[in-house]
Amino acid sequence: METVSDSLRRSAEEIRLLLQELLTKHSSLRCLNSPGDSVYIIGPDWSWQPLGQEGSRLQSRLLEDYRRFSAIIRTLMCEQPRGTLQELENRDRILTAVIEQHQAVWWRTPREACNKAFRALDDQLAGLDRLYDSSEGIPLFIPDTNALLFNPELESWRFPDAPRFALVLVPTVLAEIDQLKVIRTGDLRDKADSVVRRIKGYRGRGRLTEGVTLVRNVSDLVSLAIEPDMTKSLPWLDPNNQDDRLLAAMVEVMRAHPRSPVVLVTRDINLQNKAEFARLPFVEPPARPEESPVATT
Repeated sequence: METVSDSLRRSAEEIRLLLQELLTKHSSLRCLNSPGDSVYIIGPDWSWQPLGQEGSRLQSRLLEDYRRFSAIIRTLMCEQPRGTLQELENRDRILTAVIEQHQAVWWRTPREACNKAFRALDDQLAGLDRLYDSSEGIPLFIPDTNALLFNPELESWRFPDAPRFALVLVPTVLAEIDQLKVIRTGDLRDKADSVVRRIKGYRGRGRLTEGVTLVRNVSDLVSLAIEPDMTKSLPWLDPNNQDDRLLAAMVEVMRAHPRSPVVLVTRDINLQNKAEFARLPFVEPPARPEESPVATT
């Protein structure tokens, strides 16, 4: 399974290919200081020439992809030292300038600009290597409310390519289940109440906030206690939207575990669309077995 870092490197490679196509096939530079000019420009003296229609369309696509990539990188790195953040900002300015092509530059050829952008992209990725991961390599699955109600028998959960994994319960989901238990009636309330009782029962195995065993050598369960800080999350997420708060919590898990796969578990098509837009991985929850397996602890 892809780790957070692996996923971002794959996205960076896609951006690299688009950059190369834009700069080598569609872009050109003109010197602003020509021999015999009466006025000599001091400073960057090479200017980007207007792109054709195909180049403009490619530029628009590249800018959108890079902005989403950059937003994730910034969010994951937001708690790093000031010097690291300043370096990240400098690299972002270089890449944005190369993609937007709206200002005079020092580079004499698009190839020089391309190489500069490639180095800036590599430097951004290198910053991820400075992040600490307490559970490096262990896949972390974050179920939403829908997934927990669909299959509350967490001991039965299995995922392809993840023989060993942990389930992470976030406050937004736990609060939503509690609300369903209180304000709903009928089958939905009963399902929510069943999920709550099961989760409370796991406290007999240890502190949920530190992690407990679901199935020995297969799965663990950990519950987060702190709501996500929306001011340090992806800029398009709405703090008043439950789905967006869940995605913000997922991003915080990604920040804490950059070298582990972090995957959303949901059957909700709208939430899947939001995750896809943000380039966040998701899977469907495992089907509920006809008979509950015996828990092994």
